[in-house]
Amino acid sequence: MLRHVKRGLVISSALLTFGLFVPSVDFVREVQAEEPQKTHGESTEKPLIYEVNAESYDLFGEVLPARTDQYIHRNISSADLLNDLIMKKAVEQSLLKFGTVITDKISSSFEEEIVPQLDSVIRETTGTLTDDEWQQLKMSTTPSSGLGEKIFHLYNEESGEDIFRFHVRRDQPPKQGYMFNFHYHTYADNHEKHHTIGNIYWGKDMPPKWNSLDRVYS
Repeated sequence: MLRHVKRGLVISSALLTFGLFVPSVDFVREVQAEEPQKTHGESTEKPLIYEVNAESYDLFGEVLPARTDQYIHRNISSADLLNDLIMKKAVEQSLLKFGTVITDKISSSFEEEIVPQLDSVIRETTGTLTDDEWQQLKMSTTPSSGLGEKIFHLYNEESGEDIFRFHVRRDQPPKQGYMFNFHYHTYADNHEKHHTIGNIYWGKDMPPKWNSLDRVYS
């Protein structure tokens, strides 16, 4: 029973805190030593927990604490973990941009209709990146306020070039009231095309401005 408790602590710590807590090497070895030993001829599987070089995880500050020597990693790809982190931050920044009034009205529709589509296109976009581009991948932290469209951008820290831009635009089709058009621009076409993810209807009355921050971005 104790073995399963220890094993669960390592896995949950690695997944939920996402690198904020790193068990000691001795602790990990103790957990691994208590795993059932394979008998001769029995198929071997990749270990659920293993050590990797911390230098492989330079993409986001949250992934690893500073100056750590080991990272406990589950046997799913680092790309999946980092895309999950991107999506978590994407939702947080979207709600921050909306402000409380807009969030209260459209948050359910946003999470049901927009978030799954956004997740798909982000994974498609990051799937085209090289290992070097992954290592330079960063995410903006300040959505635009007022009437600006920007929610967040993914960019190359070294070159400063945008890779993916997630925006929302206020539309007012004739006699239909107001709606929010969620869309993205990608480096694949030099950000020239407007790729719609989905629309959420607001109503006949003009929606309030986006949550006021320190400055307005275009």
